[in-house]
Amino acid sequence: MDKWVIWILIIIVSLVGASANILWKVASDRIGQISWEKLLDLRWDLQTVFTPLVFTSLFLMFVSRFGSIVPTTYMGITQLITAITILSLIFTALLDIAFLKTKYPIEVWIGMALGLAAVYFINRGLQ
Repeated sequence: MDKWVIWILIIIVSLVGASANILWKVASDRIGQISWEKLLDLRWDLQTVFTPLVFTSLFLMFVSRFGSIVPTTYMGITQLITAITILSLIFTALLDIAFLKTKYPIEVWIGMALGLAAVYFINRGLQ
């Protein structure tokens, strides 16, 4: 498989995961604060899991993780997980800004830039 195809798959997996993160944030805001008592209540758990937002976000998280199987046959697991983690963080922040109007301090963006540099150096040896 060509190197660019692998990177497109990694970007898609990261974007799907980031979309799931944003949906999860919206769903958790709607649910409100969760106590251990609520979390251990099976009836509440089932009602919550099958609400459309929660279910969709969990499904997208699953698809994102499942989709990461393909690139693992072409690169090391450390290379893959580093790339997906950093790109998911960046895509989540961008979606958070676009849809939820969150503002991040410059230190966050510097950290993400350092993360992108790490992805570059860790994946330099990718064949």
